[in-house]
Amino acid sequence: MTVPARDVGRALLIGNSRWHWAQRQDHYVRIEHGPPDPGRIGTDPPVWAAVGSVPEPLMAHQDLRIRLEDVPLPKAPPWLGVDRALGAWMAWRCSQEQQLDCSRGLLLVDAGTVLSLTRVTADGCFGGGQLIPGYRLQLQAMTKGALGLPSTPEDLDQEALQEVFPQQTAAAMQRGVLEAMLASIAAAQQHAQGLLWICGGDAALLKRHWSGATELLQLEGDLQLQALLSLGAGLSSGRDR
Repeated sequence: MTVPARDVGRALLIGNSRWHWAQRQDHYVRIEHGPPDPGRIGTDPPVWAAVGSVPEPLMAHQDLRIRLEDVPLPKAPPWLGVDRALGAWMAWRCSQEQQLDCSRGLLLVDAGTVLSLTRVTADGCFGGGQLIPGYRLQLQAMTKGALGLPSTPEDLDQEALQEVFPQQTAAAMQRGVLEAMLASIAAAQQHAQGLLWICGGDAALLKRHWSGATELLQLEGDLQLQALLSLGAGLSSGRDR
């Protein structure tokens, strides 16, 4: 049985390392990112999706969960992460609403814990992708896997990142990882040829240092949360009865 669309006020995306919240407030949506916080779920749980561990307070609210099959992204394989599907579908939808040229499809770059590159074809279908360790994962791998390399700070050293060849080791590591991410995106974009959407926690960093064609670049940090709020209104409360 399908029930009338509900007014979705909150959404939660449980990521690999952080939780991402959206809260409707008057005429805008408040976005927050932070560590896991099960206590914040409360007695009125949000619409939610998860790629990370699901906390006990949400296990009893499967009717509020957005699964891969709820995302209208054609040809998405059953093993695709719901976060990638949400972002890709919303990037395509926004492109259509903004009347952008989608004749060559688009490439979504989600710069989170993992740097995911997801292609959407010219007819709006899932077209494959690539997965790469994200900014901090790459730095952690170097620190743990090679003797003598220092730990790097959680916060980006913006001044050091302005130098192509930093003298300090930690800054050299940061700059090297940034260049590797940009090169991976540029190579994928060369094959995709369509629009380039960037979202995720390091989206602004990538855009700031992007040297490719800017007329194809769209920056929207929270596509997945927008998708959750949109899709949540169509959930059927009787789905899991």
